[in-house]
Amino acid sequence: MSDASIENTDWVLSELESMARGGDSDNLFYRRLIQALLPILRCQCVLLALKTESKPLVILRDGSSLDPATIEEGLSLAFPNDAMQQSNHLGARDNQRWITSRFPRSNPGQPMALLAHFETPLDSSQRSQAESLMAAFSEVCEVRELYVENSRSVGLWKNSVSRCQDLSNAQSHLQLHRGVVEGLRETLQADRVSFYIKRDPSSSMIACSGVASIDPNSTVVKELQASVGDLISDRQPKLWNSSDGSPQSPAYRLFLPWPSTPPVDEYGILVEWSDSTGMIERLQRASSLVPMLNHAWQNQNRWLHVPASIQEQTLRKAPASSHSKYLSKKALGLVGLAGLVGISMIPFPFYIQAPAYLEPIQQRFIHASADSFIEELLVNEGETVNPDQPLVQLRSPSLELQSQEALGQASALEEKRNGLRIAVNQLSSTSSDPSSQTRLSADLKLVEIQEKQAKEKVAFLKIQQGELLLKSPIQGVVVGGDLRRELNDRPLQRGDVLFRIAEIHGPWRLRLLVADRDGAYIQKALEQGPIPIDWGLENSTGKRLKATLNAIAKEVDQQPTLGPSRIAMADVDVQQIDQPVIGAVAYTRIACGRQPLWFIWSRPMVEFLQKRFWLVSPPSPIPLTET
Repeated sequence: MSDASIENTDWVLSELESMARGGDSDNLFYRRLIQALLPILRCQCVLLALKTESKPLVILRDGSSLDPATIEEGLSLAFPNDAMQQSNHLGARDNQRWITSRFPRSNPGQPMALLAHFETPLDSSQRSQAESLMAAFSEVCEVRELYVENSRSVGLWKNSVSRCQDLSNAQSHLQLHRGVVEGLRETLQADRVSFYIKRDPSSSMIACSGVASIDPNSTVVKELQASVGDLISDRQPKLWNSSDGSPQSPAYRLFLPWPSTPPVDEYGILVEWSDSTGMIERLQRASSLVPMLNHAWQNQNRWLHVPASIQEQTLRKAPASSHSKYLSKKALGLVGLAGLVGISMIPFPFYIQAPAYLEPIQQRFIHASADSFIEELLVNEGETVNPDQPLVQLRSPSLELQSQEALGQASALEEKRNGLRIAVNQLSSTSSDPSSQTRLSADLKLVEIQEKQAKEKVAFLKIQQGELLLKSPIQGVVVGGDLRRELNDRPLQRGDVLFRIAEIHGPWRLRLLVADRDGAYIQKALEQGPIPIDWGLENSTGKRLKATLNAIAKEVDQQPTLGPSRIAMADVDVQQIDQPVIGAVAYTRIACGRQPLWFIWSRPMVEFLQKRFWLVSPPSPIPLTET
């Protein structure tokens, strides 16, 4: 944010919080945050660091360049080791040029930190102000991590467990190493991941994603081996931009030390991306995934170094005991019961079903503006109309009568005002009785007020008469039955629906009628964002369609067939439907998270017991009557 300054800090925080609560889909939050911190804190440099499995890694920076020793000093203050046993806030006070702040508190296993370096040491008041500002920005970062953590973890743990199982089943070192690079490439959305081993005096590539074998004489392999040779020995993570302008050259590279126990050989991983989109999300995923894959890799690597004869001897099954050959019927029954209970506790997808109606989003109902009848119908059903095009001319006898009465009253008051004004002028010229002159002046003032009110009433009734010409509020098609047969010679009351104008070529939506007992489940699921739903038309039950449910009303209406219900709206892609029809009946299935299988099976019984026993009120005392 180039326009950030200490004077508009509140505005900057508000903009960042809005971006954080929106999920930061464009991954611009942290880049804008450190750009804003630099002018607000008036510091020399701002860093954003992430704690990986080995050591902290600087992933974003803004401001003047700092030497590696100074950066290392700031990282040691932000991420103190176990021996220090102190927070980054207290550690930063030992150095008057650094201000640091750690987050998120909700997930301390993946800590991040904001670091600000000042050109000159800060006094106590300056440090206090800077720490308060840094704390405010850290709270916004906490909000961002809270909203992004759920979307980041979707599928990550399931994929990680699957990859760890594949590593545990590897039958050779080549298969083991390829499982590591392919798992990282898929999860981190990388263009290439390569695996290296350090063997003095050089490093060798032992696996690379996307290829079954490695040519050691290849130019690309030699260049990659040279780029990681010193990094493996340093055992330090590193992120750098290596693009040289070539279309095939990756823009960003990340080197991560690959721990091994015992550290006989030194290993390293190189991850490459062609663009920086979502780079921070990828690095956060890497900090979560790498320790799991490394643990599985180390276990299987040690196992593969065991001689084949010992492996066979270990895997050989021991002879089963003759006493455990048969199980009693009681034990089998208990095992079956325990299995049934265990299955009933498994979370399964929980769906809510609801009827729905198809309708265009852009539509307006045309209502009678007064008690009247139709004088002239200017359009027909199915006709396309434009905005402000006349539709119906109404006639209201009561409005006409009121207008005539108001005009007559205004004319009479005007004549009375003119007469009183002449009388007042005559009395003023003849200097007659002052009391009579005062009385006539008061009468004149009262008549003028009454005349003004009468003219305002005439203007108001004229506006209402003008509203008797009903016009189209939008562009669309007139939707209704036989309008001339249904509306001609029919007395209308104010608010009666005549027909509607609908934009049938625009976007469409589903209007769902959700039973009130199901509304709470949908409302809770909407807290995580829009819900993808399955639906289909009653006249096309074999075709499964997709829609997105965005909102559900808080009000409960009484429906004739469903009882207490709430209205929910879902956006649909009209291209899925051959010929959309207004009011077409549809059936929907809404995913509302996961619930234990026993709850899904017995939900009607649970709700009946809640209403019958748990929510019953104590009986009221019977009043005594005198005999």
